[in-house]
Amino acid sequence: MSRKSSSYDDSGGPNWLDTYADMVTLLLTFFVLLFSMSSVNTEKWEMLVKSFQGASEVTPPKQFVVRPREDDKPGDGILEGQEDTLPVTSPEEVKEFDDLYKYLKNYVEENNLQNDVEVFKGDGYAFVTFRNNIFFDGNSAVLKPEGKKILDILSTAFTNISDQIGKVSFEGHTARSGNAETANDLIRDRQLSSERAVNVLCYVQSRNILDGQKLTSTGHGEFRPIAPHDGTEATRIKNRRVEIYILKQGTEELSLDEVYAKINAQQSAP
Repeated sequence: MSRKSSSYDDSGGPNWLDTYADMVTLLLTFFVLLFSMSSVNTEKWEMLVKSFQGASEVTPPKQFVVRPREDDKPGDGILEGQEDTLPVTSPEEVKEFDDLYKYLKNYVEENNLQNDVEVFKGDGYAFVTFRNNIFFDGNSAVLKPEGKKILDILSTAFTNISDQIGKVSFEGHTARSGNAETANDLIRDRQLSSERAVNVLCYVQSRNILDGQKLTSTGHGEFRPIAPHDGTEATRIKNRRVEIYILKQGTEELSLDEVYAKINAQQSAP
């Protein structure tokens, strides 16, 4: 007696089930791929590229940048080597100590203040030099409105990192007012540089962002010039300044001479 034809093969399953199973597997793979791409970070991107190219080592494309999600760990979605190149454009984005330098540098460049403000970054500190004309008129220690504005910007940038800041030093300097051989009046020179440093400190402290115990000021008079006294106005402009040395919590403090040496090394580097 002949057997009736059947849609079942020798394994006992219908032939169409194999095709269906393959389709479900492909769909699952597709959705897993979509999910992984929805939260791309460096490791996932490298794994994806390796799976397509079969490469043992893959360098991610430098133009591929994914902003991290709120639940991502710090650094997720930012390619290795790009952290220092991403701009910090607002005080709210200053979340880590090193962000402070990037924000101040961007602010100076955006507002064309390069001739009046210099920002430097070292290991665990930021150092800002303000030409005297931003803060004060000649022979005056009264803060100008434009000086208060830039100190407001600086103080606001401290808001999210106040616990990461160990110390802020305000250094006041004057320039030799006469010719290169004639020193300033000793008492007036010291008083003026000290008053300027104190007034900048007090304005920052009045914003109630940093603990007053972290703030110090020093008046150096004409005795810490960054350009030799030669009697020219160009030199006096450089030497009349207020510097702010911002030290990260837990970092060893450098002397002013050590900071100057590191800044000179940065400036002379190719």
